[in-house]
Amino acid sequence: MKEIKQFVDKLFKPYQKTPETLDTIEKLNEMLTEKVEDLIEQGIEKSEAIHKTIVEFGELDEIYKDVLKQEKRRYKRQKTIQHYRNDLLFSSLSTLFIIGLFLFINLQYITNYGLWFIIPSIGILFWPLSLLYKLLNKKTEK
Repeated sequence: MKEIKQFVDKLFKPYQKTPETLDTIEKLNEMLTEKVEDLIEQGIEKSEAIHKTIVEFGELDEIYKDVLKQEKRRYKRQKTIQHYRNDLLFSSLSTLFIIGLFLFINLQYITNYGLWFIIPSIGILFWPLSLLYKLLNKKTEK
């Protein structure tokens, strides 16, 4: 039914055409067409059956609201994971730089106290380790 197809296409126009959306459009077309055919079999004329089906269906925002919430949640989670990866990379590189600086100072200027750079290096290593912990927890979280 051309009217039903146009109605569904109009509803999904603002949404991105992903394989899931295209599958939903196809299923919705079938479902609404079957409803119109059922109403016609009950004795309602075709134009009235189409109108009644469209009115009973309502707005897509009401139905598609849960799907949109899930997509937003998934996008936000992916964005957060990417943010944690960037933080981990930055903290790892910064930690290596700071440890290298401590090593240079230890070997170049303050050699009579032994290898003291190891003690602050252990403390600084907790920075990237804590971010790695947060990243792994976020990945396993559902």
